[in-house]
Amino acid sequence: MRISDLVAVPHLKLRLLGGGEPADRAVSGVATTDLLHPERYLSGGELVLTGMMWRRRPEDSAEFVRALAGAGAACVGAGTALGEVPPDLVAACAEHGLPLVEVPAETSFAAVTEEVRRALDAERDDGAARTRERHRRLLAELAGGADLPGVFAAAAAQARLACWVVSTTGRLLASGGPALGERERLRVAAQTPVRPGTRTLDLAAAEGAPARRLTVLPVRTREWHPLAGWLLVCEGDPARWPADVRESVDHLAAIAALARNRVEQRAADAARHLEGLPRLLAAQRFEEVAALLRVAGPPDEKERARTPHAVVEAALLPAPAEPDLARRVLAELLAAWPGAAVTGADPAFAVVPVAEDAPRADTGGAGEPGHPGAAPAPGGPDRLRRHLAEGAAALESRLLDHRLAAGVSAAVTGVADLRGAAAEARHARRLAEMRPGRAVVATGAELDSHELLLSAVPEEVRAAYRDRLLGPLLAYDRAHRSDLLATLERFLRYSGSWQRCASAMHIHVNTLRYRIGRIEELTGRDLSSLEHRVDLFLALRLHR
Repeated sequence: MRISDLVAVPHLKLRLLGGGEPADRAVSGVATTDLLHPERYLSGGELVLTGMMWRRRPEDSAEFVRALAGAGAACVGAGTALGEVPPDLVAACAEHGLPLVEVPAETSFAAVTEEVRRALDAERDDGAARTRERHRRLLAELAGGADLPGVFAAAAAQARLACWVVSTTGRLLASGGPALGERERLRVAAQTPVRPGTRTLDLAAAEGAPARRLTVLPVRTREWHPLAGWLLVCEGDPARWPADVRESVDHLAAIAALARNRVEQRAADAARHLEGLPRLLAAQRFEEVAALLRVAGPPDEKERARTPHAVVEAALLPAPAEPDLARRVLAELLAAWPGAAVTGADPAFAVVPVAEDAPRADTGGAGEPGHPGAAPAPGGPDRLRRHLAEGAAALESRLLDHRLAAGVSAAVTGVADLRGAAAEARHARRLAEMRPGRAVVATGAELDSHELLLSAVPEEVRAAYRDRLLGPLLAYDRAHRSDLLATLERFLRYSGSWQRCASAMHIHVNTLRYRIGRIEELTGRDLSSLEHRVDLFLALRLHR
């Protein structure tokens, strides 16, 4: 509401005593006071109503008006119940460019306050209606095929909010404000709530500047999971957001949720279409494999035939209750790698075109998993492994109940060679399962050690072998609070050198000889024998 509109209300009988052009100022609220210094009770933009009880001498008018102007008041309303408006108050308002309105004795301050509040409520209702209409238009554009970055940026600009959409692996999907760097995005991703909820975090700013407070909200979809989802990040503290800001955040969350549902649906449809891919490769039905892969990669058949591909296999350990979770996690890890064809449940399976350039950022359109218009994926197998490892590392803080193991094959050209690549990726994934860590990625190039042989052995056989050789040592250590297992590991690490091992363990050689004797006695193995050392070394690898 503007001051001139308020003065024009007939039943209030207000009179503008001064103000000129400032009389077009908007009023954001009403404050009533008879204090000489009311500025600490003002937030700016108010119509200040006063009965002038503060005035004891003419100089007080200048002091009162100076305090109001400094606090950003919009207007002074002077009541005449106790007398006329003094000339010194008129002069002080004119000096500070503050409009002055005379409130006659027959008009109560309550009537003026009610009129201002009624007008402001009407304006807010109109503004909210316009905001909701704009939101509906933006949602309709997104549902009609518009890309998320453009729609989200427009919505954020309308809401005057700094906000972003970030994946749980730290990818930037849409932006509505200043840049959010990779390090900041990874910190945000690490704050992903394990269950749907809101988190706040403070990001350090430049030296001498205050830290930025960010609010992190999960983009709720039908299948939201902290390992494979999107986050809405807004600048500010939700505890201090007024109702209109909270409503705008809800609108932005709805836009992001619609886009995320669209991506999830496309990925699920592509996965169902490719469901038989591993089975067809194993059966050497290559023509059918080639037909399935046409949904991803270059549309030109000759170009597709020349493009090298790698195979990725990934699993969550132990197997999650959600049968499709491993596939969704792998799809998220490969979402910025255009042309990846992801399918499977446990384990998940992907055929990924590889080339020489660095991968480009995903925009939520072309480049989504299984998107028909996706371009050939860039980067060779080594770059692909690094890309997967970086994404998996971002998930580690949320891998509370599971481990993630992924294997990447070498690049092959031609559909027939994908069968061997799939076998290589499977062995590399089993190798990753054996290694320590919450998220491990291994490649086919690493399948040149004893780990390859161990990964090919069934788990029940590995467990029996490990328990038979190391079980007596573990039981002895538990019963006597000793460290024979650690002694064995250190002894083998130093290739059976008594002096070097004793020195590294800070014990006497005779103490080491006694411990090794106990190990030989409990295991029935002779540690002077290379064959027996190898047996115990492999058992230790399985135990680790």
